[in-house]
Amino acid sequence: MYNTFTTTSASSTDGWTRVNDIGSTNSTTGVYTPPDGIFTGPESKGNSGNLVPWVGTAGGALPFGYAGSSHLNWAAHLHSAGSSLTVSAADALADYGVAAEIDTGAGAWLDAGGVSSTGAPIAPTGWRHQTDIGLIKSDVTQKVTINLSTLGSFNNNFGVTVFTGMDTNTGNYSHHGSWNCPTCATPKPLTASNPFGTSGLAYLTHDESVDALNGLTFTAVAGQIYSIYLGGNGVGRWSQNVAGYSMDITTSAVPVPGAVWLFGSAMAGLIGFGGRRKAAVAA
Repeated sequence: MYNTFTTTSASSTDGWTRVNDIGSTNSTTGVYTPPDGIFTGPESKGNSGNLVPWVGTAGGALPFGYAGSSHLNWAAHLHSAGSSLTVSAADALADYGVAAEIDTGAGAWLDAGGVSSTGAPIAPTGWRHQTDIGLIKSDVTQKVTINLSTLGSFNNNFGVTVFTGMDTNTGNYSHHGSWNCPTCATPKPLTASNPFGTSGLAYLTHDESVDALNGLTFTAVAGQIYSIYLGGNGVGRWSQNVAGYSMDITTSAVPVPGAVWLFGSAMAGLIGFGGRRKAAVAA
C-alpha cells in the first residue's frame, strides 16, 4: 500500500496525507504568503484540506484506519505465517501502476554532523524532512525482519526505528525539526517515543546498521500495528544524496522456548508410559 503524494523537489518532504491551500508563514523570516491556488502538504499541517489517495487500499483510503497528522509513505499487511513483501517504487509501479515516491536522504535517520556557519560543531542529528515512515501489521504473531538497499548514490547504511502503534495525534504537524541526537546539548535519545511530536508511538527497538545483508528483526504480535521510521545513517546530510530504496520484509516463526519443548517431551513420555502400563495390565 502506497501514498500517491509526490514532491516537486527531491529534498522536499514526501508522504503528506493531506494537501491544502491556506497560505504559509516562513519559519525563519515570519513572512506570510497568501493562498496561491496550489495545494501543498505543509499548508495542510497534516490535518486539513483534501486527503491524498492511496493505492492498494479500499477506495484509496488511508491504511489501517490511520488518522494521524504526521506524514506516512507506505504500509505493509502480512496476512499469514511466512509472508514476505517488498516496498519500493518499482513494486508500486508493478502492482498498482503508480511509481510511489519511496526515497530518503543520506543522513535522515542520523547525519554525519558538521560545522555551523559560525564554526561551531554540530552533533550528528536525525531530521524529520527525509525520514520515511511506514506501517506494518501482521495477522499472526511472528518474527519480522527488515532489510534495506539504496537505489542511488549514498552507501547502504540505514538506521531503522520500530515503534509499537501509529500516530493518533490530529493536531498541527510540522515536517521541520530534528530527532535522533544523543550528544546534543539537549539530548534526543535514539530510544525516545513519539520523536516527531506524535501520539500513540511507544519505542520498541532500533538498529543503526541495516542493509541488504544485515536486517532488523522484531516480534510482531498478531493484530498490532507498528510504525517504521527509516533513513540513511551517518553518510551525509538529510538533504544530500536523496535516493530511492528497496525494503524487503521477511518473516519467520517465533522460536518456542526450550523449557516448553522439554515439558512437551516429558508429557508425551508420560502419556506413552501410561499407555504401555495399561496394555501390560490388560495382558
